[in-house]
Amino acid sequence: MKEGALSQYHVLDLADSKGAYCTKLFADLGADVIKVEAPQGDPGRRMPPFAGGVPHPEKSLYFLHRNAGKRGITLDIETDDGRDILIGLAARADILVESSPPDYMAGLGLDYAVLRKVNPRLVMASITEFGRSGPYKNRKGSNLVDFAMSGVMITSGYPGKEPSLCPGTPAYDAASLYANISILAALHMRNAIGEGQFIDVSVHETSRLGLYPWIVPHYSYAINPGGPPPSHESRLGASVYPVYPCKDGLIRVIALTPRQWDALVRVLGNPEVLQMPDWRSFLYRIGNAADLYALMLEFTQKYTMVELFEAGKREGVPIAPILNIKDFYDSPHTKAREFFVQVEHPVAGKADYPGPPYKWTESPARIARPAPCLGEHNEQVYCQELGFPRDDLVALKGAGVI
Repeated sequence: MKEGALSQYHVLDLADSKGAYCTKLFADLGADVIKVEAPQGDPGRRMPPFAGGVPHPEKSLYFLHRNAGKRGITLDIETDDGRDILIGLAARADILVESSPPDYMAGLGLDYAVLRKVNPRLVMASITEFGRSGPYKNRKGSNLVDFAMSGVMITSGYPGKEPSLCPGTPAYDAASLYANISILAALHMRNAIGEGQFIDVSVHETSRLGLYPWIVPHYSYAINPGGPPPSHESRLGASVYPVYPCKDGLIRVIALTPRQWDALVRVLGNPEVLQMPDWRSFLYRIGNAADLYALMLEFTQKYTMVELFEAGKREGVPIAPILNIKDFYDSPHTKAREFFVQVEHPVAGKADYPGPPYKWTESPARIARPAPCLGEHNEQVYCQELGFPRDDLVALKGAGVI
């Protein structure tokens, strides 16, 4: 089997849900990722839903997905022995990702200033709610809080109603993605200068950059002297990217330019009422969105999601079926891409998992193993790789270190 693109790298994963997806991306690409959990386990293990519907630390679907491909050990880094063991692990690693509060690692004597002395080539990323400096650094956050405070959430939901939180953990996953890209850049630079770097990632900041990036340059231009003031954000999604019912579900249409509007009219059979010249204006359609919506219903409901999707592709206008999970799983496109892969976990059982979102021929991305059970690879890592006698392992376990 061909090796993954990052198979030469070793990663220590001390992150909770804020960074779980960051290190999974490395595992998918072949890196040896060791998830380091406290003896009581990562909090993500208690996050619902659970396989079989019964809470269990080895059956959290959230944990199983974001930790697939990793090995797992337990270690209490708040103990002296645990601290020394982590320093030993860091001396062998290329990357360390952690997500503790801003001053936590420094308080344990495990901050980057210490770890780089034992491994100058180490790239370390710290993912926190609001960053390691600034007025908010010690405030408590969450995926919901960070998503809302980033300003992105005001654009999510229906006009006239409260903002809506997107499904899943979009703020945490955006932070993970930014951390992953930053680490890759630091590894690239390390090849040139021979030294690692420290990376400070704020969920609050990256959730805006990752989920709503086009508004950032708008602010930059707007605050220039003589430029227009920043505009108030609003929920124009229903006007700009309207959703219409059809025979068997819903479709979303992105007809912004006159060319795309003309294509949409052809898709719907060239109805005379939609050929009024004013409709070709994007701003006119936004200003008359309610009237347009009422007109469109008569025509979109004549077709199925697939019929409209394929006609849109043929004519040149983006029309996307809005699929539920079952629709997506059964989609011919999903099947053709072989997106879901079967993984068997020793406790949760066999299931289809979302596979890597890209396919490379020479260095394939893949899920090499299921998410680790709690402490599953303790003996492998501590005894076989670090050389600990088994008696020491038993003593460390008895002392609560592992």
